[in-house]
Amino acid sequence: MDRLDCLETFAHVYESGSFSAAARRQGTTQPTVSKRIAWLEEHFSASLFMRSTRRLTPTEEAGRIYEHARKLLESYELTRASIHNALPEPAGTLTIAAPSSFGRHILMPLAAEFLRLYPDISLDLRMSERQINMLEEGAELALRIGELKDSSLRMRPLGRISRFAVASPLYLKNHPAPKEPGELAEHLCIGYSRFGLTTNWVFESEYGRHLVDIECALRVDDADMLQAAVLEGMGIAILPGWLALPHLEAGEMEIILPDFIVPGLPLNAIYPDPGTLSLRARSFLDFLAENKKLLA
Repeated sequence: MDRLDCLETFAHVYESGSFSAAARRQGTTQPTVSKRIAWLEEHFSASLFMRSTRRLTPTEEAGRIYEHARKLLESYELTRASIHNALPEPAGTLTIAAPSSFGRHILMPLAAEFLRLYPDISLDLRMSERQINMLEEGAELALRIGELKDSSLRMRPLGRISRFAVASPLYLKNHPAPKEPGELAEHLCIGYSRFGLTTNWVFESEYGRHLVDIECALRVDDADMLQAAVLEGMGIAILPGWLALPHLEAGEMEIILPDFIVPGLPLNAIYPDPGTLSLRARSFLDFLAENKKLLA
């Protein structure tokens, strides 16, 4: 059995978390994938994946083997390309996890442009407002908005997401706009429940930082729902730029407290280990870093 084919199959299973997904990537069958993984487990005298009815979980041994396998496979591609005096072209399936609203409004147009530039790459986009487990989802990259808490992950900063405190003219018709953050206690406010049960809104001004404890009349767990609630006149909310700016320009929303700034949030790409990043993942990271559309 060809050892390089087995290692490539193993890498696909490790990245996708699925025998069937790995088979699709390689244009082969699931039984063939199973045989190759079984051969590797016998060859290395180690179990590579913990199997259950719901998912495949790589073992500790699989993690160590994957680091070396990915480097070996890329070295092979570089060697093959050197024969023709050309750099290898990124190829294969890249699985990316990202927040749902960001994915719909920002990432999808960028993904279309990226695929036009790299026709040998296919993208598998996993969208969720919750922060998923990259290993369980088989994601090679994840895009996260906000401060990162998991120090075991490597990250590449991509910029900052602007945010605005907004309300609709319909709401402001019956509720005079607050003049300072403390007056928000007298207003209907809409909170994003993914940030936790307590809602603290932060504003910055020439006088320093203002932290306001908000009592929410409504909480939602999806950013697009937050936007919809504002447009319905249900209250004041803090929205990311990609959801606020089009409606501000159209006059369908107004900025609340214009003398106070809502701090932006960092946008980062995260991944387990830069030494195991595929060429397609590095190409996508470089593409994102160069694209100013992210800074909405």
